[in-house]
Amino acid sequence: MQRTWPDTWEAEWHGDGCHKCEQGRPEEDAWGLRWYADEFADAYLLRKPPQAGYSVVVFRGRHVPDPAFFTDRENSGYWAAVRKVGAVLHHIYKPAQINYQCMNNSVPHVHTHVLPRYLDDPGPRTMLPDAVFAVAKDLDRHDLEQQVARLRAEVARPV
Repeated sequence: MQRTWPDTWEAEWHGDGCHKCEQGRPEEDAWGLRWYADEFADAYLLRKPPQAGYSVVVFRGRHVPDPAFFTDRENSGYWAAVRKVGAVLHHIYKPAQINYQCMNNSVPHVHTHVLPRYLDDPGPRTMLPDAVFAVAKDLDRHDLEQQVARLRAEVARPV
C-alpha cells in the first residue's frame, strides 16, 4: 500500500498546529462571520457561499479530530448546537432541505458544514455540484453583516 495522506497527518490529527484551536473563538475568520456561539460551538456564515445561508459549525473547547472522541457531554452539546443552527437557517432562509456534512479529513478538528438546499439548486438528491462552488461570489460586507444580524436576532428570540 502506498501512503497518500501527508506525513504530518498524525500530528495534525492530535492537534499539533491546529488552526481551529489556535484561533480561539474569533468573531470573524478567513471563511466568514460568527453568528452563533455557545459553550460547545461557534457558527460562521460563509462570506463566499455557494448557497444562501451556508454556515460552518466549529467545535470549541478542546481539540477533537473526530466526533467519535467526544465525551457524552460534548457530543450532546455539539450536536444540539448543530441542530439549533439548522433550525435557524430553516426559519430564515426557507430551504427545501439542509445537508449536514462533517468531513474532518482536510481540517482534523470537528466542524460541520450546514448547507441549505433550495428547490432551484442544480443538484437535487445529490451533492451540490462543484460548479456551484466555483462560481460562488463574495457577499459584500453590508449584506454579510445584515444576514448575520438577522441570524443573531433569530438565535436570541425566545422560543
